[in-house]
Amino acid sequence: LARDPASGRRWAAFENHNTIARLAPPAPRAIIRPEAMRRWNANSGPETMLRLADGRFLVIAEGSEGHDDATRPALLFPGDPVTGAAPVRFRFHAGLRDDPVDATELPDGRVLILLRRVGLALPPRFDTSIAIADPAEISPGEVWRPKAVRHLALGPLADNYEAMAYVPAAPGTREGAIWLMADDNFSVFQRSLVLRFEWPGEP
Repeated sequence: LARDPASGRRWAAFENHNTIARLAPPAPRAIIRPEAMRRWNANSGPETMLRLADGRFLVIAEGSEGHDDATRPALLFPGDPVTGAAPVRFRFHAGLRDDPVDATELPDGRVLILLRRVGLALPPRFDTSIAIADPAEISPGEVWRPKAVRHLALGPLADNYEAMAYVPAAPGTREGAIWLMADDNFSVFQRSLVLRFEWPGEP
């Protein structure tokens, strides 16, 4: 999900259909399937979508387009994706098994990306980390590489975290809080959790 705080408009990305919907009641819902997303994998499509403060939209696929490819296809739209504007295509690379699942923008314009690593077991094992990157460094066709900020050794609180938000402590400050959320996915092996971490302003 993404939101414009000025208008209240919301956008939703659907990974199984590789579509983006604009939700702006009372106006009718508008849906688009961007050509640049048509070949993204069905169950690991646009898991990360963020509306930047300048109105651009960052969209990153959860999975790669090839089994041996550690990069993820990614797009930077110049504005509302539903209008059909052509995005900048690039690649995202955080690690061979690190899947981007959400992002949030910091006051200085940099972006925190939530990364998840799944260990196939019963019950499944989840590893969570956070990376940081600057959208100003995105170039068409190039690889955008974030820098690791923190690996979260959550111990008994380890779970399938897929949502992240930054909330400033006060207007005009760089300090704030990072919120993470996991949902149970209707599974007996997962839980719905909300965690809050202090953000000092610099990683």
